[in-house]
Amino acid sequence: MYYPVGWPKRVDLAMPGESASIRHIGCDAVKILVAAVGDDFLGIWYANPLIPIAYFRRTEESLRQYGANQLIVWKPDSRQLALLTASGALLLYQLDFDANGSGILQQVDPPAASLKRDSAELFIKENIPRLSLRELCSVTLGSVITTVCCISLSELLLATQSCELLRLQWTELEHAENDLELPALSAIKLRDIPFYVQQQPQQSSARNVPPLSMDSYVASLEYSPFIGGCAAVFSDQRAAFLIANHLRFETDHMHGFWVPDVEDASVCSVNHKFRLLAYGQESSAVNVYAIDDATGGLEFSHRLMLTENVLPDSLGSVNELKWSPDGCVLAVSWKNGGLSLWSTFGALLMSTLSWDFGLNVDLVRQNPLKLRRLEWSTEGYQLFMLKQEPEKYKSNVLQLQFVKSVLSMNPCMTTSPHILLQGDDCLYLNQGNNLELTYAGSHGTFPSSGVGSDEGISGDGDCLELKQSPHTGSILTESKYWTVLQLPLNYAATNWPIRYAAIDPDGLHLAVAGRTGLAHYSLVTRRWKLFGNESQEKDFVVSGGLLWWHGFIVMGCYSLLDRTDELRCYPADCKLDNQYGHKLQVRAPVISLNSFRHQLIVLTADGIVSLFNMSKKSAYALDIECAYELDVKSICIHPACIVSLTVTNLKNELKPQGQLGGDQAETIIVNVCGRILMIQRDAGEQVPNTLLATCLASCVEVFWLSHSLERCAMRDCLWLYSGAHGMRVWLPILPPGRERREGEHGGAQRLHSFMSKRIMLSFPLKLYPLVVLFDNVIVLGVENESTLYANEQGSHFSLPFAVMERKSQIYLHKVLRQLIKRNLGYSAWEMAQSCCSLPYFPHALELLLHEVLEEEATSKQPIPDAQLPSILDFIREFPVYLETIVQCARKTEIALWPYLFSMAGKPKDLFQMCLQSEQLDTAASYLIILQNLEPSVVSKQYATMLLDIALQQRKWELAKDLIRFLKAIDPNEIDSPRSSMVVNVKIAPPPQVNTQQQVNQNADAFNMVLGPIARERSFSTTVTSNLPKDKQASAASGVAPVTESSSSGAPSVVRRRSTKQRETFCIDLILQRHARQLLQNHKLMDLGYMCAYLDFHLVSWLSQESERAAKLDDFAGALQVLHEELELPTPFPTPAKDDFAQLRGSLRPTGGGSSQTSESGYFSLATPNGAATQSPQLQPSIREEEEELQQPISLPILKTRSGSQLSFDNFRYRRLYSLPASEDDLAVDMLPQKLSIKLRYLLQLFIEANCTDYALVLSILLQDAASISRIVNGIIRSESVHTCRRTESALKQLSQSTFEHSGSLYRGFVLTLQPHVYLLEQYIQSLGDATCSQLQDAGPATEQGVDVSTGLQGQQNEEGEFVPNSQQANGNQWTMADLNTNHHRLTRHASLESNGNAAVASGSSAHSTPTQPQLLPQNSREREGCRLM
Repeated sequence: MYYPVGWPKRVDLAMPGESASIRHIGCDAVKILVAAVGDDFLGIWYANPLIPIAYFRRTEESLRQYGANQLIVWKPDSRQLALLTASGALLLYQLDFDANGSGILQQVDPPAASLKRDSAELFIKENIPRLSLRELCSVTLGSVITTVCCISLSELLLATQSCELLRLQWTELEHAENDLELPALSAIKLRDIPFYVQQQPQQSSARNVPPLSMDSYVASLEYSPFIGGCAAVFSDQRAAFLIANHLRFETDHMHGFWVPDVEDASVCSVNHKFRLLAYGQESSAVNVYAIDDATGGLEFSHRLMLTENVLPDSLGSVNELKWSPDGCVLAVSWKNGGLSLWSTFGALLMSTLSWDFGLNVDLVRQNPLKLRRLEWSTEGYQLFMLKQEPEKYKSNVLQLQFVKSVLSMNPCMTTSPHILLQGDDCLYLNQGNNLELTYAGSHGTFPSSGVGSDEGISGDGDCLELKQSPHTGSILTESKYWTVLQLPLNYAATNWPIRYAAIDPDGLHLAVAGRTGLAHYSLVTRRWKLFGNESQEKDFVVSGGLLWWHGFIVMGCYSLLDRTDELRCYPADCKLDNQYGHKLQVRAPVISLNSFRHQLIVLTADGIVSLFNMSKKSAYALDIECAYELDVKSICIHPACIVSLTVTNLKNELKPQGQLGGDQAETIIVNVCGRILMIQRDAGEQVPNTLLATCLASCVEVFWLSHSLERCAMRDCLWLYSGAHGMRVWLPILPPGRERREGEHGGAQRLHSFMSKRIMLSFPLKLYPLVVLFDNVIVLGVENESTLYANEQGSHFSLPFAVMERKSQIYLHKVLRQLIKRNLGYSAWEMAQSCCSLPYFPHALELLLHEVLEEEATSKQPIPDAQLPSILDFIREFPVYLETIVQCARKTEIALWPYLFSMAGKPKDLFQMCLQSEQLDTAASYLIILQNLEPSVVSKQYATMLLDIALQQRKWELAKDLIRFLKAIDPNEIDSPRSSMVVNVKIAPPPQVNTQQQVNQNADAFNMVLGPIARERSFSTTVTSNLPKDKQASAASGVAPVTESSSSGAPSVVRRRSTKQRETFCIDLILQRHARQLLQNHKLMDLGYMCAYLDFHLVSWLSQESERAAKLDDFAGALQVLHEELELPTPFPTPAKDDFAQLRGSLRPTGGGSSQTSESGYFSLATPNGAATQSPQLQPSIREEEEELQQPISLPILKTRSGSQLSFDNFRYRRLYSLPASEDDLAVDMLPQKLSIKLRYLLQLFIEANCTDYALVLSILLQDAASISRIVNGIIRSESVHTCRRTESALKQLSQSTFEHSGSLYRGFVLTLQPHVYLLEQYIQSLGDATCSQLQDAGPATEQGVDVSTGLQGQQNEEGEFVPNSQQANGNQWTMADLNTNHHRLTRHASLESNGNAAVASGSSAHSTPTQPQLLPQNSREREGCRLM
């Protein structure tokens, strides 16, 4: 609840110009003035700013007579101080105030205009009073005074070495003369009072024996009016609790209790608010006790013991204990160094022993924080620390700054879902959804990755849209940075420090109250609002609390102007002024307040609890009416002991159910000194009765109510935090749904009349909860950390810098485990069902399983009622069962796996269940389990099975991981034996790793113990051979194994390499099979993703499949499937009549193309300008073009040329035939940019792999005329009749499908492809004529060399290059330079490797074309050539 921030500052409290050691520091009752005591001086300082006001130095004679200063005690009215000296004398000092009222600071500007202060921040508005310090008297007694404490406004309690307690009046000391030796007035002889042990009086015979030794006395003493006694530590290290029947403190009316189990006490301290007594011990522990109201004795509460980051007995004794002013924190320091903060009931908040002091600092021997005195400053925001060993020329006083939770002063803030911490002049707010809440209702974007806000909301995750209805749960995923709000200077200058702070439920407005007045801040406008009239701000002091209700600030206050106690309400939308506020006078000062819906509950100092009904008259007016009043003095010692209270509709099982969630509150819950009391309304009465108060729990620091939830299993729950005792929750126990409905109608009510309606569950927490998010089942807190900026001993920054970090913890699994342990599985199931939508719900189930598994599997004692089976049955009710099991196993030691899977099921069965439920990622996680529990061959088999399924479902990332997993399996471990039997470690624990090394495997060693029985046994049944299987087989057959190395257990290198290649070959077969399926189904995008993710060599594989899977029979159908896959409009809509009927009729294919495979060259036709290369000899002259333009034609007709290689230009075709541009030609590209890039990449791959069919379809899909030109020209160069006819047939088929549908997307583009069709027809005809003529002339000579696809006769030249004879027949003989150029162009991308395919082993000439297939029989080629004619 308290958290340090910043560096521990070194402050100098010595006399001006001197460097003296400070012996003690004490603050007055209101923590405004600070008294610093040196050996011979006393200084009075102002707390903020820390400046000196008055000094007093003792004389040399006084020092010789009374000794040096030791201890300082303030009078409650801050007008006198009592100083205890080393010789046991008491010196009294008077502090006089200046009647003029002028402060000690006179702020005068210099005459120079440039040096004058223009900013208000440069002026100190605080009026620091002028004080004077003088010595009144010195008091000595007949015995040495050992310690002193103040017990009331007018009395002091002194302890002497004669084991007596003296009660003195401040006024008696004031009117006494100097050096007065007072007699023992009102002396309490501790040796004469009875002492009790463990709440039982001692025997009568022991009463005459002094319970104390003759030389023992009180060494430490502290009094508390709320417990009516003192905590004392004697010089013999015994601890006691002294109590009197009344405040007269006479011997006859006093008795004491020996503190049990404390025999080495060193110091003591008292918590007034919670009525606790803390005793520090020499063993570095602190025992805390509470007061038992029944017997008046001591009751053990908890023990403070630091166990982390410390060595045993390294801390030393506890030398100081100091409770914070609000009683929420205990500061503990040790003799050997170190400081720690503990909450009221024992939760560790901070420890300097876990700070980072650097590598050169030994915290055991030379701890930089060896402290001997601690003192809290104003409101607990600063802690003064006195070091044990003063450093030369350095002050021994350190000041540590703190911030604290608003719950410490304003408990009504438990309803807030935000973490709000308050410092002395600033606020720390951790609100993850502040942007969403601030700008809720306005449309905006948060750009990411450089995306501007003007680009709008995109669907691919580039921007984040603000939610219209923000949810508090977003605080869990937001940043951990703190929003620091500095208090405005105009308010903080005169009203320092902050006493109360509050935030509204929406997190949009904050309110703070300082010494006087009020201010509030808006996170929307980022502005503070202050009182316009400063006198109104100074006229009231906020007390009891501060809260927000429907846009109003509600507070309890004391009016300095009217001298009355009031309730005030100010609207947030108006300016702060009394004319807009609402006042309601109350009878006594307000101690605490809280709200529930439209009701306000107020506790006043007279012990009366008042309930008010609030209603809004208008946006700026509020009406408050008192409903009833309740006297609670009977349940508490004093109203100040009531830590917090609230009103709710929560009820226990003794009351009828009524209407849950009603607006009227029926119950008052009060926290009295850590005990939770429930005050309920009696039947037929309107006012709750304190006689019906029920104690629900004890040792409670703070509590929350979850009455604001709707349709949640955790509705109407009471949440309690008890420090070291952990978290507690008071849950309603609901019967199953059917029985619950019958009970509501009156039926079967008797079946559950014996069942408890509520249950209290407890579980530990690792952090101090500040916020409980009920709908997110998470608690939020703050932890302290440190950062070291410099490691220089003399530097101011040598000490660590304290920082804060928000932490969170899930508590769902804690509650579920407690419910299942108590056989309340249905309630646990209902609670878990309400949380299934949370993103971390599987993680909560995993934590539930992990905790139970760790506890039971590592237990050395037998567990007859194991909880793991019940937990597994519970998790099995949810669909994340399989995921939870494997995630828990992977984060647990392998030694615990057998115990887990003996109850959860075999991993192979769980793997099969994952495949059946299509949880592939979870199944992949089970492979790690199988690899460790099963032989490698099993894990390989299941991984291969999963890889096949992952490829089918397009899980590319998973497939990539599976391939890496399969390749990582060592081939030599495939046959390694590994036990597949799951053994329960509770029955037979698995052997240790070094068991085989410790046990002698020699048979003679067993014969010595077992006798002749061991000799009769076979060696193979006794000892497992370490030889590999191949060597065992060879040894059994009598043949010695042949090895290539001297190692008996290592396989040969050749075998390992071949096995590795075999594994890779199997993986490649799986990938190739799946790629073939994708290609046959026209899933080109999936094929591209597969190539990208799995590093699949697509080009080399496509070159092998160019005549198999990469062939297309239905080009129009393939285009239609591609459109469906890419979610594009259909390319062939409903057919309709158009103007191109004649053109469609003339484009119908005249003959069916051959479906047999043919030669397909592997080439690259890309040119720098992106156009197809064509021979200048093939370009027609301008005169020829003009002649063709004059001929009336209906279809594009080209003159037959005698060349064997033709080319075409689309632009020239349009210019030549003057085709009109249709609307489709002018349409914008329908493909998105990213999709177009992907398709063009695939097109390039298909062209490189010589898959002309798919390349043609992709070119049409992209409407890329240049690519089609390259494809057609490449086909013509290949001199393959089959390829040319297939391409011609494909273009005609696409043209026919396009012209049959009037709305086709490719109608205009297909028109530009008609010259390609004609060009292919002319080329095929020319090749056919040349083939037939050569066949007739050559006759049998054709066997010498005929091309496979075209039937053209060819021969090899001297260079070994293949030259078609058709070129010679046409009269266009190529030169060797042209052939070499064409050869290099053809072989530029010929780098295919197909796992040692026939290209290497065929023995073909190195100068042949790389894509030349195997030759077919000659007779088939002759028939093919004739058929083509």
